Amino acid sequence: MKKLLFSTILLLMPPTLAQAGNGDNLLQPQFYFFTAPIVSNRQYYFNWAHLTACGNALPPPSSYCTTTARGGTNTGFGGELLGRKGLGVGIELGYGAPDWSFSGDGAVGVGSVNGSYHFFGGRTRRRVDPFVSGGYSLYFGQRTTFQSGFNVGGGVNLWFIKHAALRLEIRDQDGINHFDGFSQFTRFAAFRFGMTFR
Repeated sequence: MKKLLFSTILLLMPPTLAQAGNGDNLLQPQFYFFTAPIVSNRQYYFNWAHLTACGNALPPPSSYCTTTARGGTNTGFGGELLGRKGLGVGIELGYGAPDWSFSGDGAVGVGSVNGSYHFFGGRTRRRVDPFVSGGYSLYFGQRTTFQSGFNVGGGVNLWFIKHAALRLEIRDQDGINHFDGFSQFTRFAAFRFGMTFR
């Protein structure tokens, strides 16, 4: 199966490269990096002594309280292949910390595979490029614990020059496992500032 997939990719590469040389690339690569303040950080924690401390009695073992942290930081980088119709697929690797110091205590790593849609298409020369994205997230922490989750978001690329843009985005990361104790997060949303290159 791997040989068949590899052979298919090799067969498709020459036409794609030829079109890229003619300025009519079927798939346009974009790369980006970002840093972000976390604007919403939901955290679950167990309260064994007082199961009703939050005001709502829940049956064990699901009894917990929620709290909202004061801030945090999120940073990372990624890449995307964007088609002419505005549909794209991308991967991303990031890091979230529950404070402003990027400390390792309670931090979580995030790997994502996303689909995206750019409203003005992939070959547009517009300066404003709004998009939405969403997909699968894999979270990992200090105990090498892995947890599957998801993410949704949207934003805009502002192409001030031909090959570089200011990237503004809001991304919501959800489904982080709060029971294994490797992270202070169960969900966080971040307002991202970054750069996109093509």
